[in-house]
Amino acid sequence: MNVDLSGVYLSVEEHGCMYTVCTEGELFYAPMYHDGTVNLEEFDMVEYDLYDSKHDEMYQIQSILIDMMTSAGLYFKKPVAV
Repeated sequence: MNVDLSGVYLSVEEHGCMYTVCTEGELFYAPMYHDGTVNLEEFDMVEYDLYDSKHDEMYQIQSILIDMMTSAGLYFKKPVAV
């Protein structure tokens, strides 16, 4: 995978995985093993089509990660003209 991941992670035990976003804000996941470890080389892009009933939850996870990156000065949202 040739994507720059943010280095900000969020584990969700109920999903059995850890999430992160790339520097563009796209959501990625990696499975958590039984001992709670995660191989950082196993991140793959979240395919929202596979999460029919959990779209809102996935967008919330993505938003939390982007907010974490923004707080750390790692992500900047472009201003939206109103």
